[in-house]
Amino acid sequence: MDVNPFEILQLKPSPKMDLGEMRKRYIEIQRKGHPDLGNDSGISELANKAYSLLKSDESRMAEIIKFYGVWPPDTKLIGMDFLMETMEISEAIDAVLNSNNPDITEVQGSLTQLRKELDNQLDSLQFRVQENSDWTTDTDLLNDISSWYQKCRYLTRLEKNLKGEEEL
Repeated sequence: MDVNPFEILQLKPSPKMDLGEMRKRYIEIQRKGHPDLGNDSGISELANKAYSLLKSDESRMAEIIKFYGVWPPDTKLIGMDFLMETMEISEAIDAVLNSNNPDITEVQGSLTQLRKELDNQLDSLQFRVQENSDWTTDTDLLNDISSWYQKCRYLTRLEKNLKGEEEL
């Protein structure tokens, strides 16, 4: 999407958002712009795309990086420790999936722990954004958002792998 989804829905960019408020803005735009009401379908389509992108933490963070940071994200921001940990989990997933008696408990526990850590980091990022009125120009904060996003992508892939889903 070439247009900033935060601007389309008239929302202040933020790592965490009030989904109820977002839906309310989306519905207001659809009431004014839906083609079934004789309006321009372009507005409705943009609102659909914006709402779809912003309702997920992961895709919302991608949009923040695209419009306020550096896209594509710098993979050096992730950190070798995280990459090594995800490689070990990936190997454990492969072992579980190739086993006749798969026990996913340990692997699922590792993924759950990583998800909790990322949720805590997201809370921390939200706090930092609230404390900094000019955060969209704060390179360190944007780099941390980029790192969070990339870690989330890795974790999402691992979760899908454990379910036997392959991501294109």
